[in-house]
Amino acid sequence: MNDETWSHSEVMADLPLPQRWPAPVGGCADCAALADLRGGAWERGDLSALSDCDVLLRRHAEAHR
Repeated sequence: MNDETWSHSEVMADLPLPQRWPAPVGGCADCAALADLRGGAWERGDLSALSDCDVLLRRHAEAHR
């Protein structure tokens, strides 16, 4: 073990952001509500809430398949 100090930026993975936001299914009130929440999170700069909305929207969209 060495005595070097590491910063978080040196040890964290550099993962790309998803290329596209999940699309809400037209005519679905739940999809529209999640998309609205995601839009508000984006406007506030709340990337954690934005990511949460994306996960919920993707999971919900699976029910439409």
